[in-house]
Amino acid sequence: MSERIPMRYTVALQGFSDFERSTLASFFRLGQQRAPAYVQGNSLVESDFVIADADSPAALNAVNDAHRVQDAIFIGSNAPSGAAAHLPRPIEPNRILRELDLLLEARLALLDEPPLTDWVVSSPDALGEDGSPALDVLVLDDSRIALKFLQTRLQGLGYRVHAVQTADEAMALLDAQAFSLVFLDIDLGDSPLDGLAVCQHLKQRQAHPGDLAPRVVIVTGSTRSSDRVRGDLAGCDAYLTKPLMEDEFMAALYLLDPTRKR
Repeated sequence: MSERIPMRYTVALQGFSDFERSTLASFFRLGQQRAPAYVQGNSLVESDFVIADADSPAALNAVNDAHRVQDAIFIGSNAPSGAAAHLPRPIEPNRILRELDLLLEARLALLDEPPLTDWVVSSPDALGEDGSPALDVLVLDDSRIALKFLQTRLQGLGYRVHAVQTADEAMALLDAQAFSLVFLDIDLGDSPLDGLAVCQHLKQRQAHPGDLAPRVVIVTGSTRSSDRVRGDLAGCDAYLTKPLMEDEFMAALYLLDPTRKR
């Protein structure tokens, strides 16, 4: 099926000091190198989303007058009622990316975008880049947007992708069929297990469908060093942080997929 979700979204800035704007510039550098991509917009009215200084009365008034409160992430201590999201200082670009993905996910839900099952475009007889049958890959993430774009990216590289949003769904698939690669988010919302627990379960299993033990890649928005240590202890084969950078993403695939050629 054709791609229905735009790849780039504009974000307007309202308020902030010169120093904080330089910090937000790093957000836009991150935001342009991933999917979905977020780029700085010039118009408070026409941009898809807004990042506003919650401690600036002028910024609060401008966002309110433009009727964009419900589309704005407020940073500071005085977010108005009805704000789409509220983050404390200091500014953390990865947290902004996470909140924008959640806002985008909510917006697409209102637009009645297709369910995950409609996104799978790889046919059963799909071929990998070397002409052999495509490898089956499982992606687990509670974010519908993160699933969508990682699935699209992997399918573009010739993999047959299975996307799920809960640990229970992932465990059922892992019990039923063989996967060459498994991509796991750590934080899975309301799921009883997080991605690290799923990884640990896989690594401790004595038998796997098809006698194929999948390689596990942790993909997380967390930048805490403790989570990387926990990933190592759980036995993951690679650990990537969101937003995914192309060179790190491809390096992991070259390392873990022996069929992939440079």
